[in-house]
Amino acid sequence: MALWRWSAQDEQGNTNKGIWEEGSKSLVVGRLREHKLYPLRIQKDYLRSLLFWFSSKKSKLYWSRTSQKIGSMLEAGIPLLTVLEIMVDNENNVHRKRGWQKVYQSVRGGNELGSSMEGINPPLGHHWQALIVVGERSGTLTKSFLEIATQLDEEHDFEQKIKAALFYPVLLLVIAIIVVYILSITVLPMYANLFSSLEVELPRITVLVFTIGSFIPYLLVAFFALIGVLIFIKGRNQTKKRISFLYWLPGIGQIKKYQDIILFCSILERLLNAGMPLLQALNLLEEAVRGWDMKKIISDLRFEVNEGKRLAPVFLANSFFPAEAAKMVGVAEESGRLSEMFGYMASMFRKELGQKLQHYAKLLEPLLVIGMAGIVGLVAVGVLLPLLELSTHIR
Repeated sequence: MALWRWSAQDEQGNTNKGIWEEGSKSLVVGRLREHKLYPLRIQKDYLRSLLFWFSSKKSKLYWSRTSQKIGSMLEAGIPLLTVLEIMVDNENNVHRKRGWQKVYQSVRGGNELGSSMEGINPPLGHHWQALIVVGERSGTLTKSFLEIATQLDEEHDFEQKIKAALFYPVLLLVIAIIVVYILSITVLPMYANLFSSLEVELPRITVLVFTIGSFIPYLLVAFFALIGVLIFIKGRNQTKKRISFLYWLPGIGQIKKYQDIILFCSILERLLNAGMPLLQALNLLEEAVRGWDMKKIISDLRFEVNEGKRLAPVFLANSFFPAEAAKMVGVAEESGRLSEMFGYMASMFRKELGQKLQHYAKLLEPLLVIGMAGIVGLVAVGVLLPLLELSTHIR
């Protein structure tokens, strides 16, 4: 993500300016058109983007606490404007305090809270802002904030577990790469000269380890070049598939899918419980979900609703949702209890997600440690085996 400085004209010919967080210029253009604005100039703000990158490292933790605080105050019956005043008074950071003041003035002027929160740094993100808009329009703003807090807490905890599980294996890997490279340019020539003088060949495993070590600089360059190409391709295709490729990564992909499925079910339940027609609820839902795959499902559901058909076949035809989802939606359509069923599905998938998080964290660390131990052991054998063979030849 980066920050983009833009200027655009509205339908009355007035010039509007702003700074938005988006992954590419085309996404900024898309958002401007959604707001019925015609772009005049869009330019990437490199300095702000760099500062934003550093500040956004703790954005999940900040917004999980902030959302929990706002949701709790709203749940206690405190009016929204009073809540925003409290946020301004309690904020110690000068830049965030100024941002909350702008939010307060905007909401006081009659604007929606979701669209008013675009100026706060670290930014909440377009996806979560859309969820707040859904809460405002459906009368469930308190639940929106509490749900944002829950989701961000889960994501933050999961990231911390993954970082803790990866730290030791990654440290071993880095040390192993450095050691192999140093040995390949210092020890291997010595071994090669010594064994050639004795007219003996080096062990194959030693030659393999040191040959790989000699290619490490080229492999690293190729690795970073590949990452650069993938980032470039991802940026070019971001309008079509924003984060969908994450769904197919082992372990993490399943967790991301379940997070989006839970969000889908819980938002749709709230919109239907608020008395909103199904078609209108799906239109709002499309703004709040992440990922091209999920948006495609919602588009298919809208088409079926327009045609007066049932929803269950869409879930059945799409492998994104678990197989039991189609049966549950089919039963709910027949009984006329669609909103209750989506609420039950959200609870059920939330429990399954908790189990997957625990299982993934417990499984990842030992697998990585075993893999790194194998690499370190291979290096050790490659270094020590020539010494053993050399001792037999000297005898």
